[in-house]
Amino acid sequence: MNNARDLAVVSTSAIVGALISALAFRFFSSNPKPRRAASTEISAVSRRFPGLDPYSPLKRNGYLSWDDYFMAIAFLSAERSKDPNRQVGACLVSQNGVILGKITFKSKTGDPLETKYP
Repeated sequence: MNNARDLAVVSTSAIVGALISALAFRFFSSNPKPRRAASTEISAVSRRFPGLDPYSPLKRNGYLSWDDYFMAIAFLSAERSKDPNRQVGACLVSQNGVILGKITFKSKTGDPLETKYP
C-alpha cells in the first residue's frame, strides 16, 4: 500500500464484498417456502381451465382441423425454402389423411429441364 488512496480502495472493496457475500449467504440459506402437493396444483388448473385436465377422458376442444393442420405444414415448409425468388411450400396428403412425401429438386444435374437453377 503506497498511499492512503490505495488503502481506501482496498478497504471499500473488502467491505462491499463482505456485505454482498453476507446478503448472498442469507438469500441462499433461507428456508424455501413449502410447496403445495402436485394434486392440488392439478385440481387448481383444472378448475381454471376445465378443458386442460390431463386426466380427463373427454375429447379436447379447440384443436386444429386436418385441413388447417396440413396447411400449416405447407406454410412451415415454405418458410424453409431456399429459393431466393419464391417461398413455396406443399404438403401431399392421401384421402386417408396421411402425408405422402416430399418433392425435391437436385441442385445441379446434367439435364437443364431437371435442374431448378441451371
